[in-house]
Amino acid sequence: MKDNYDSLKIKDALQLYFSEYHFLNGGYDFKWFKIKLGPIFIPLPNIKARADAVKIHDIYHVLTEYKATWKGEAEISGWEIASGCGKYYAAWILNLGSFFYGMIFFPRELFRSFMLGRKVRSNLYQGIPYDEGLLNKSVGEIRNLTLTIDRKNNTVMDLFYFIVCCAFCMLSSIGFIYVFCILFKYFISIF
Repeated sequence: MKDNYDSLKIKDALQLYFSEYHFLNGGYDFKWFKIKLGPIFIPLPNIKARADAVKIHDIYHVLTEYKATWKGEAEISGWEIASGCGKYYAAWILNLGSFFYGMIFFPRELFRSFMLGRKVRSNLYQGIPYDEGLLNKSVGEIRNLTLTIDRKNNTVMDLFYFIVCCAFCMLSSIGFIYVFCILFKYFISIF
C-alpha cells in the first residue's frame, strides 16, 4: 500500500482513509465526537484543541498505516507519545488513553511502535503547520520528512522513557478512575 499512497497528495490520501473507516471528512467540524466502548458510544465535546490534534493524528494514520482499530490506535499512541505531541495537549491526553489499553491488550505492538517513534527525526506536531501547503504535499514527501529513522538502534534511554510513560499512564488512569468514582458517588447521592 505504501507505493500506492506515496504519490497521492495528503488531502487525497486522507479522503481514502476517511471513506475506509466511514469518517465524514474527519468530523473536525462536528460539535461532538464519540468514543466507542463495546456497544456503547460515549459522546464528548469536540473542542478546538482536540480537532487540531486529530487532524495531525489522522495524517499519521495515513503515513504509518496503523489502522483505525483498537490495536491500531494503541500502536499510533505509542508512536506519537514516543516522537512527541508538542504543544497539542489534547493529543497527549487522547494518546494516553489508547496507550493505557495498549499496555493491557497489545503490549508487544505498543512497545514496537513506541520504539519506532523514538527513532524518527521530526514530527508534524512540532512546528509544521496544518495548512494547504501540508495537505498538497505528497504522502511520500511527508513520510520522508517525518518517518525518516534518525538512528538504527534504540538506546537504554528509550527503554527507560517507555517505562516512565507506562508508569505515568498507569498513575494517570488510576487517578482518573478515582475521580470518576468520587463524582459518580456524589451524583448518586444527590438523587
